[in-house]
This record gives sequence, structure tokens and C-alpha cells, in this order.
Amino acid sequence: MTNPIAMAGRPVSLGERLFGSGKVLGTLYLACFVVVALLVLIPLVALVIGSLRDAAPGLPGSWTLANWAGLMSKGVIGTFATTIGIGLASSIASAVVGTAIAFILHRTDMRLARLLAALVSLSFFLPSFILAMAWIIIGSPGGLINGLLQDVLGIESFKVDAYSHFGIVFVMALHQVPFVYLMMRGPIIGMDASFEEAARAAGASQLSVLRRVTLPLLSYSLTSSVVLSFILAIEQFAIPALMGIPGHITVLATQLYLLVRFPPPNYGLAAALGLSLSMLTALALWLQRRIARKNRLAVTTGKAGRLAPVPLGRWRWLASLFCWSYVMLALILPVIILGYVSVIKYFNANPFEAAYTLRNYLFLLDSSATMRSFWNTLVVSGFGALLGVVLATLISYFTLRLKPPGHTALDMAANLPFGVPGVVLGLGLLWAYAYLPVPIYGTVTILVIAFITRFLAYATETIGGRLVQIDKSLEEAAWTAGATRLEGIRRVLLPLAVPSLQGAYFLLFMAFFREIASAVLLYTASSNVLSTSIWSSFEQANWGLASALSLVGMIAVFIFMYALMLLTRGSRKGEKSGMLPGV
Repeated sequence: MTNPIAMAGRPVSLGERLFGSGKVLGTLYLACFVVVALLVLIPLVALVIGSLRDAAPGLPGSWTLANWAGLMSKGVIGTFATTIGIGLASSIASAVVGTAIAFILHRTDMRLARLLAALVSLSFFLPSFILAMAWIIIGSPGGLINGLLQDVLGIESFKVDAYSHFGIVFVMALHQVPFVYLMMRGPIIGMDASFEEAARAAGASQLSVLRRVTLPLLSYSLTSSVVLSFILAIEQFAIPALMGIPGHITVLATQLYLLVRFPPPNYGLAAALGLSLSMLTALALWLQRRIARKNRLAVTTGKAGRLAPVPLGRWRWLASLFCWSYVMLALILPVIILGYVSVIKYFNANPFEAAYTLRNYLFLLDSSATMRSFWNTLVVSGFGALLGVVLATLISYFTLRLKPPGHTALDMAANLPFGVPGVVLGLGLLWAYAYLPVPIYGTVTILVIAFITRFLAYATETIGGRLVQIDKSLEEAAWTAGATRLEGIRRVLLPLAVPSLQGAYFLLFMAFFREIASAVLLYTASSNVLSTSIWSSFEQANWGLASALSLVGMIAVFIFMYALMLLTRGSRKGEKSGMLPGV
């Protein structure tokens, strides 16, 4: 076996210096680089070509700049303005609410704070299209609220309309609050107590401390959360599609969908629009990274100090109402409504007059198409997430540990799709595989490719965060004992990284399960997955079946999540006790 330490006394070839175990790692690095490059470049290049053509994908046509000129039309400019307006409103609202919840739960003497924190985090896993669907059932012109107001209370003058700008912003904010909460939780918990104690010692009131000390110290994290929430909002597809299209409110993502899905299709303009949307998200992402590079205020120092809980006093009831209202609106109420609608024959706003049935759930068992969508979901989410973790592990190892020539380009390529909205990526793949002689359009394979490309950065960040924590001396000790580099990876590095590998797999599984934006332009009847089945049922106004599918899917994912948490907990116990498998 080749010993990297023993080779120090003789000239070392480039291959040995980089890869240590002959050609195996070199071949893996080259294969990894090629795969990532193809995953990222194929849809983007296809979109560029498509934006310069006057024909649909796969059909003969000529080169043109008319698609880019079409972006200057009054309708497209208005769509840009609507997209930015909704994005700003929802990101600011979610930042304010998410930060307030994080502060209340982790800096005050709030009761049941742990339970509330778990429920807020749990709402993060409720897919956006399911949340939007629930609130359409609740707040549409023919929904529950208006039905109760008119049929039960006899109020005709007041109506709620979820198909409005306010409705879209409201549901988007509900969906993004957990993201902000999870971002702000760490900085709020990690703040140095000495800053606030000094302000109190100087005679400042609690409100003055919050305004003049706490919030300025959190300004970096808060600004970053607003920018990232804005990115998520402008690339959001499901909520503005389900709630905006019926209300004739169009954002860039839904405009792209309408240009492709409804006659007469305009694929060239859709491609130009998709690239413009990607440029907008890239600009926002650049702004966030620029903020990250600036000097930020230190909220954690080397001095010991424990943050004293802020006493809520007579404001406790208001803080409790605020937090529980969010949990009710974002998680509990939508799940209850979906459960109710899934067991009634016909929609009725009055549950005491509804006719109840289990036919929707029985249909799920009898429908071969539904069973096929469950199987496809298992393949795409389960097997696809596994492939994504394997690829992300290789990328993280090469870019963070081995660092061969070109590793920076590999890292940039793997993270590039983060700024590409899902519906844009789906359109790029639609263009690409209409030209390429690879028969995968309309199969689950193209969905796996789309999902891995879109969410690869999730896994690389998760795994990479663990790899940088593992001291290289552990691998070097294995080399000294005679192990090759590959054996060091297998018997030392991977066992120590198991919790992060499991976490990355869980993140990808969840992301693949809930993804609709990149799938909506790529799925067919044979490649239908659970998210697109729910989407189709709701588009056909079959609210009962869509609700039943949503609940069954959520229960299945929660069971999977719990099982994975148990596995992760067992791995962490083994790591803490010093037991490494295979060593």
C-alpha cells in the first residue's frame, strides 16, 4: 500500500501529490467535474440558444433578437414591477415576523418556548403549494371564510379574496417566516451578553436596549435574511401560480409558465424571460454576498457571559398571541382544513351540514396513476437524493480537502444553480433534451437530473461544513499506520461525517419531495410524482383528492423524517463515544 508519509523522501509525481492512491481519485475528480459541468451548462446554454431562436424546441427556425426585444413590452415591464413589489413586501414581512419570533422564543421568558420553536421549524417542511392550496380553500371567493360569513352569519357586505396581491404576499410571508427564524436563531442565541448589560448599566430601558443595541448588532444577519428571502420570493412559482393566475396577477415565474403551457406557446420569449429572472436572482445573490464580505459587528466575543432572559411581564399574553397566531395560520389551520376537505363529498363551508366520506382516500388505493406517482416520488426523492449526496460528497472532498487544479471552478459550478429559479431550470432542460439525442424527456430521469442540479448546493454546504471541522491529522494518522488515501477516507473521514451525510440526504429528500417549479414543465403522465399529482388535482378543481394526497404525502415525509432523526441520533452517540465503524 502506498504511504503518503513515506513518500516524503523521494520525488512525488503530480498524480501522487494530488490523489495519493494512484488513478482512482484522479478519475473520480475528472468524472465529477464533467458531470457537474454538464448538469449546469446544458440547461443554461440551451436557454441562451432558445432565447435567440424563433421556433419551439426541436423545430427548425432562424436566429433572432425579437425575444429579447419583447422584454421591453409594457406587459413584461409590468410583470417585472409586480415581481419585485411582491418580493419586497413578502421578504420584509417575513423578516420582521421571523426575527420577532426568534427573539421572543430565545431571548425572553416565554412559556412553552421549546414547543413553539419545534412547531415553527416544522412549518418549514410544509410545501408552498400545499400551503397555498389550503389558504385558497380558506380565503377564496367560494371558500370557507366567505361561506361562513354569508351562509352562517348572513354577512354579505364583506368578502375575503385570496386571489389578490395581499393574499399572495400573506401566504408567501407565512411560508418564508421559518426560513428567517432558522437564520436569525443562531445570531440571537450567540450574542455576547456584555453589550446589553453595559447599556442597562448606563440606565437604558429594555426598549432602548432593543432599539439601540440588539437590533444594530443583528443588522448584518437581518439584512442578509431580507435579501435571501427576496430571492426565494421572486423565484417562487407555486404560490403566485395557484393564487395569482385566477386573480390575473402575473409574476415572472408564472409568466414563463403561461408562455410555455398555454397556446399559442412562445418558447423563445419564455427563454429570454427565464434568463432575465436568473439575472435578477443573481443580482440579489451578489448583493447578499457583498453584504457578507463587509465588516460586520461582532456579536460573540471571547468573554464569558450568559444572556439573561428578557422578562415579558404584562406583555406575555401579546407575545404568546403573536407566536401562536403564526403557528396556527402557517401550520395547524392549513392541516385541519386539508383534513376537513379530504373527507367531505362536496365542498361546504359549514362542517355541521357537510356530507362526509372516505372516497378520496379509497381512490388513492384504487388508482393506478396515484400509486405510480407514489412510486415515482420514492424513486426520485429516495434514489435521487442518494445520488445527490454521493456527488456532493465528492465535490466537498475535492474542493475542501484535496484541492486539485480547477477545484475553484468546480465549487462555482456546483453553487451556480442556487441562483437559477426552478421553473427556469425546467425550461432549460425542456429546450436541451428536445435537441440532444438522449431519450429521457418525459421520464423520471429528467426529474432526477433537474432536482439534483437545482439543490446540489444544499448538500455541498451541509457536507462541506462538517469536512472543514475534521482535523487532517486524523487522516494522516491512518496514513502513518499504512492506510492509503482511499482507506483513510473510508475508515476515518466518512464515519466522522455520517451525521452530515444523513442531514444532507434528508435535506435533498425533502427538497425533491416538495419541488414543483422545475417539475411542472417536465412531467408527463408516466413520470408524474406526488407534487405534480397534487398540482393536477387542484388545477382540475378536485380539492378533496388534492387535500387527501397532501395529507398522505406529509404523513409519509414526517415518518421518514422521524426515522432519519433516530438514525442520526444513533450515529452521533457513536461519534461522541469514540466508536468509529470500520476502525
